[in-house]
Amino acid sequence: MRTLIRWLSNIKVSILILGILILCSFIGSIVEQTDKPITQVIETSNQFPKILAGVSSFLGFSNVFNNLWFFFLNLLLGLSLLSCTATQQLPSFDFCRSLNFLKKFWEKEKFDGSLIFPTSWFPFVISRLSNTNYFLFQKSKSIYGCQGLAGRLGPVFVHLSLILILLASFISALGGILAQEFIPKGEIAYLQNFPSDHLIENLPVYPIRVNDFWVSHINGLIHQFYTNISSLNETGNESVVFTLSVNHPFLKNNVIWYQTDWDIIGLKCKLNNLLYQLPVTSVTTSGRRLWISWLPFSTNGLTLFFESLRGDFLVQSFNFITSSYNELGQNLSFNSPVNVSIIDILSCTGLQVRGDPGELLLCLGFACLILSTFISYISYSRIWIIKTFEKIQLGGLTNRAKLRFDFHLLNLFDSKYFQSL
Repeated sequence: MRTLIRWLSNIKVSILILGILILCSFIGSIVEQTDKPITQVIETSNQFPKILAGVSSFLGFSNVFNNLWFFFLNLLLGLSLLSCTATQQLPSFDFCRSLNFLKKFWEKEKFDGSLIFPTSWFPFVISRLSNTNYFLFQKSKSIYGCQGLAGRLGPVFVHLSLILILLASFISALGGILAQEFIPKGEIAYLQNFPSDHLIENLPVYPIRVNDFWVSHINGLIHQFYTNISSLNETGNESVVFTLSVNHPFLKNNVIWYQTDWDIIGLKCKLNNLLYQLPVTSVTTSGRRLWISWLPFSTNGLTLFFESLRGDFLVQSFNFITSSYNELGQNLSFNSPVNVSIIDILSCTGLQVRGDPGELLLCLGFACLILSTFISYISYSRIWIIKTFEKIQLGGLTNRAKLRFDFHLLNLFDSKYFQSL
């Protein structure tokens, strides 16, 4: 067990595991992630040799982020970080907290900065260090001082943040949900369209009914989408009614409902006293989205163009001889004994449902990572003082700005400060 922990705590092993994870993530980014085996994807494209297709299919590169070996690599990286924290970072912090007195002064070359004072300056040196946030400890004629001990916690917080991020990702992969649906107005539906698979699904089992969908306009341009939804219980009665819009989701049972998109799926028309539904086709041209339908009742035929849900549309004959603007409920005038009017636009709303049980841990992990960045800028400095009959020797070490530590000591013990005492 000790050998395994020592192997996991090796920084080379951690870098190797992290490099493999980065490579796998890169492959997962360039290879289409589908539920189909990658052999089918490669066979359709004919861009890769068969041996590469076999290896890719065996490793599951078409679904990298949901493979067991990918989770195992993340678990191995987490164990490596835990081992390194427990065997190296925390003992290093405990060592820095310990009191290290010098019985004999080192050579000057071993210090990042050193000074020599007269013996009479001893009280002033101690007072100056105390006033500059140094923690001082005395043992006989030897003094040990330290400043910025929190800076030694930077690597610990880095490891802690990475562990929290890995744990949050693992929890999200196990219990996270992501579903999206296009639901027509007035319909009852269950969520069942999943863009990605998870090991454990946690979808809300209650059905929903889209009561209404509408679009607001400002100066003729689309401003906002709104969807009024009812959550139904097991008996079909309404339990919750809420209205969604873009950037204003709804939260229920730790599941967030988003308004994503909308579409027109058909037209409801009245022919004499009979009601019919007409199909529509969506066309995007010159950055504009149009919905087109047709009425084959007249000699020339009619084409209907819709640009929005406002209720106005363009009626154009097939031979482009006649055209007119109409509104919902208005009779269409053309050479036919049939009275035709468009009475409603059948629309559908795009909904996305997302639940992430690891979101709190993920935010906490990134907060720790940001905090570790600020902590790492704190310099950890140590100073040793030995008093003899002839002189006072002072030497110090720091983990940052070693070349400027001499200037730090000179500014700290500026002669002007002592002259003012």
